[in-house]
Amino acid sequence: MATLAEDIQPPRKGGARKRVLMRGTLFTPHGAFVIWIRDISNTGALISCKDKLPIDCDVIFKRGPIFAAATVAWANDTGAGVKFYRELSDDAVVAAALPIPHAGE
Repeated sequence: MATLAEDIQPPRKGGARKRVLMRGTLFTPHGAFVIWIRDISNTGALISCKDKLPIDCDVIFKRGPIFAAATVAWANDTGAGVKFYRELSDDAVVAAALPIPHAGE
């Protein structure tokens, strides 16, 4: 189940971040990874994964109807930062933060 909290901390350059806890997929040159999205904004996302993600490579971030070209800016044992190449619209950020209809069926 996805959850959505109030905007946290002052916005970074890219705008307000939405704190969430939901699943997504990250497609990398090394394969697809199931990720947990911790927060998302117009310019990127903070994610975690049970596997260590490759750094400095092009990826596709997928959550529901959102497919975004991005790069893994940094990664460590606790998570990674994904920077989108093009800013997501405010509507896309809201759509990414909503539960996916019929996901459990």
